[in-house]
Amino acid sequence: TGGAVSDALQAALAGEYAVMYAYGRAGGRLTTDTDLALEGLEVHRTRRDQLRAWLTEDGQEPLPPAPAYQVPSVVRSNASARRLLATVELRLVPLYTELISEVFDDEKRRVWSIRCVRDCALTAQAWGAPGQAFPWPEGEVAPV
Repeated sequence: TGGAVSDALQAALAGEYAVMYAYGRAGGRLTTDTDLALEGLEVHRTRRDQLRAWLTEDGQEPLPPAPAYQVPSVVRSNASARRLLATVELRLVPLYTELISEVFDDEKRRVWSIRCVRDCALTAQAWGAPGQAFPWPEGEVAPV
């Protein structure tokens, strides 16, 4: 497996580390849907483990988590916690989309990555992200 695949796997892994951190930051401020947050955290741990396994399988050393993360805004309330979780879920979408293109010939990894894109978008919506996470430019009609 080539360097581009390793880079895409490492980027997705880094994204998962950041999301797990965000779930930890947000979890203490959520007043509703704490069960959804715990489920989400477990999903991201499972994805992290899968990405690490694939890197190891490909002969690569999984990079460790960053020493520190910055969240886009202070998390002081249920609403700000939900915004953070919606934001970090959406940030994973392009990382998994890139992974899809790099593992296109590997059906197992491609299908898994496609599911991750879908699940991240749906989870972001559950946290309050708009239904269309990436709006079309004004004046253009989205394809149907």
